[in-house]
This record gives sequence, structure tokens and C-alpha cells, in this order.
Amino acid sequence: MELRTIAWVLAAALAALSAPCVLYPAQALDAIRRFPRNRPLGWVLAAVALLWSAWLVFHMSMESFDKYKPLLYVLTPLAFVLVVLFVDDLLAARAFGGLLALIPAPMLDAAQWHESPWRFVVVVLAYVMALAGMALILSPYHLRKFMERFAGSPATCFRLGSAGCALAAALLLLGLLAY
Repeated sequence: MELRTIAWVLAAALAALSAPCVLYPAQALDAIRRFPRNRPLGWVLAAVALLWSAWLVFHMSMESFDKYKPLLYVLTPLAFVLVVLFVDDLLAARAFGGLLALIPAPMLDAAQWHESPWRFVVVVLAYVMALAGMALILSPYHLRKFMERFAGSPATCFRLGSAGCALAAALLLLGLLAY
């Protein structure tokens, strides 16, 4: 995938997540507070993260591991069931962390050989996302604490959403002009 496409997809996702905070800060704040314990959304995010992980493992080029790859067809659904049964507390936050840990791989692949020095914006963003993802997988309550601090009132939720929209606009401009 090209770096331009990565920047546009990131901008669209960030704008979609940030726009409700700008347009409807009180309702967005309520949704943010409920997010970490939202079980149906946690199931969906966990399924996406597990499927993506299984797909990555299946397509790895490790000759000594090739004979075990068909087991992924059994182990992935089993892992999903076990996660839903035994790690259901704050599952949405953990699964979101899992996705934040997985998303940087295509970002770094796209930025690796790009000639523009602006590629380091995407690289830094990728590493920040990976670190945040690992922290959320390990300690999902950090998401709740972060949101309480930075989105504790509609005014701060609006400011956080505005910053997200500004970053989305910057990524969109980088995708249009630099990549």
C-alpha cells in the first residue's frame, strides 16, 4: 500500500473518531465513557484483531512453522472463545489496543522506502500507536483514565476532538502534497 493511501485512511479514521467530539461533545463523552466496557463492540474488535493476527502469522515465511499453519483454522476461533469468556472485562479497550498494535505494520512498510522526509510523521505516529496499543493490552484501564483526564467535560472533549480533526487535516494534506 502506498504512503499516500495510508495517510488518507488514517485521516479518514481519525476524522470519523474526532468529529463526534466536535459536533456533539456531550453525547461523544457519554459514548467514550461507555466504550471500555462495551461487550458487543469488544467482541467485534477482538474478532478483527484475532483474524488479522492469524492472517499475519499464516502469511509469514517461516519454513519450520509451515506444517503448523493449518492449526490456525482451529486455534483462532478457539482463542476468540477463550478471550470472550475469560478476558471480558474491559475487552473493548484491550481489543482496541490490539488493533493499535497491529495497524503500524502496514504504515511502516509504506514509509520504509519513501523518499519524502515527511514520511517520518507517519513513522512517529506508527510508533506512538504501537506503544499505546501495547499499554492498552497490558493495562486497559489506562484508556479510561486517559479519557477521564482529557475528555472529562464536554469542553475538553471538544478540544480533544478539535485536535484530532486538525491532525486528520494535516495527514490529508501530507497525503495530497508530500506523498
